[in-house]
Amino acid sequence: MTEGAPLISLRGVGKAFGDLEVLRGVDLEIGRGESVVIIGSSGTGKSVLLKHIIGLLSPDSGEVLVDGVNVHSLGRGDLRDLRQRMGMLFQYAALFDSMTVGDNVAFALRQHTNWSAEKIRDRVAEVLGWVGLSGTEEKAPAELSGGMKKRVGLARAIALGPEIILYDEPTTGLDPILADQINDLILDLAERLKVTSVTITHDMVSAYKVADRIAMLYRGKIEATGTPDAIQSSDNAVVQQFIHGRAEGPITSM
Repeated sequence: MTEGAPLISLRGVGKAFGDLEVLRGVDLEIGRGESVVIIGSSGTGKSVLLKHIIGLLSPDSGEVLVDGVNVHSLGRGDLRDLRQRMGMLFQYAALFDSMTVGDNVAFALRQHTNWSAEKIRDRVAEVLGWVGLSGTEEKAPAELSGGMKKRVGLARAIALGPEIILYDEPTTGLDPILADQINDLILDLAERLKVTSVTITHDMVSAYKVADRIAMLYRGKIEATGTPDAIQSSDNAVVQQFIHGRAEGPITSM
């Protein structure tokens, strides 16, 4: 982890939905400017963790701190302000089908700034250029490939200039070449914007490429953390089974 106080801290975070206990005391710290990838089997609670960080879910126990502030103690206005410091790329881009590409990217700018139409237009063009989609403002989402939709979603996520970007399975549904292009974009934006990145994925090629540090979630807790090299050389049987996709081992189907 980078030096100094962590930007994001999860301390003993527990969460259940009815009788299903998903998180059972998650402890994880993420440094300012760090890129952390959270891996784990489907249904282990990776997306639930992201929703706690952005304040869409509240923990049953423990706490989530962002820049030293308990997310779930904030009132509605302060929580809204905190969310404006974050951008999120959803698993399937989650574009508004009734809006053009330009309007999708401009949505948060129109909602949360008092910028002029010209300034918003310039910002939309700028961030679309960063993701390799210059000149696509008038296209409809239906005209875009899966990879292009992901790029538009990413442009929308960075439009407000966030300090933190949350990526929910950014390479899901993409072929290996398109997936690697998204990985390169994540790295480029981390360098360009100096953001802190939290990515959840089961794509180990992506995890190894974009992570400064990998954390594995298993049975509701962080099973192991380390650099990509340390994770690959781990002697933890759970980690080895998951990263190599082996059917046999301590991880059983859920």
